[in-house]
Amino acid sequence: MNQSTGKNAEVFYVVTRNGRRAWPKDYWTVDQAQAHAQSLVEALKSFNDPDYKNITIVETSDPHLIN
Repeated sequence: MNQSTGKNAEVFYVVTRNGRRAWPKDYWTVDQAQAHAQSLVEALKSFNDPDYKNITIVETSDPHLIN
């Protein structure tokens, strides 16, 4: 619950790479975010990019704060 408004805050999921937003879209469910994160990991692995280890999903009520 948001203390300032007394309302429940909506929760979003954001896929990040090295702590930065990997895609402009916010996801409503963790399953959607996991599907995108997995496809990103597979793409990075296909290019032998070691950053595939740095893909994470962030749960937030303020997705606009994640750049």
